[in-house]
Amino acid sequence: MPNKTLKLLSPAGLLSLGLVGIGLTACTPTINNRGNLVEDRRLADVRPGTSTKEDVQKALGSPSTTSTVDANVWYYIGAITENEAFFDPEIVQQRVVQISFNDQGVVNTVGDVDLSQQEEISPEDRETPTAGHDVTFLEQLMGNLNRTKKKDDKKKKGGGGGG
Repeated sequence: MPNKTLKLLSPAGLLSLGLVGIGLTACTPTINNRGNLVEDRRLADVRPGTSTKEDVQKALGSPSTTSTVDANVWYYIGAITENEAFFDPEIVQQRVVQISFNDQGVVNTVGDVDLSQQEEISPEDRETPTAGHDVTFLEQLMGNLNRTKKKDDKKKKGGGGGG
């Protein structure tokens, strides 16, 4: 029986035990809260016809964004994502709440935005062309040396004390 204990405590046994532990923790999902996911209990404090912009900020915090067309429309955007190991995060829960105000700053409407028509936007990986050329490391080095030389020349010309 002592042989089995020694095998477990040997360097190879400890290494394999450590690798199993690391493997198990790599499978544990990481859960992240993104943005401001508004809960129903907090949203219940916002009442159309009575709540003001200040009341909404106290209950829900600052909006995630405001409408580009009408500054009296606020959006609270939030999501919970889950990420396992090296895979892309998966959205577990998502909510967008829209609150509109009248001209006096009192809540008109409160509601969830329908997310069934949302579209995935993939970023474009093309580069925008620019004028000029890429400066190499050697060009940067030589440019800095030249700049230092010009500064020294100016000091010699302009720095001769008058008398």
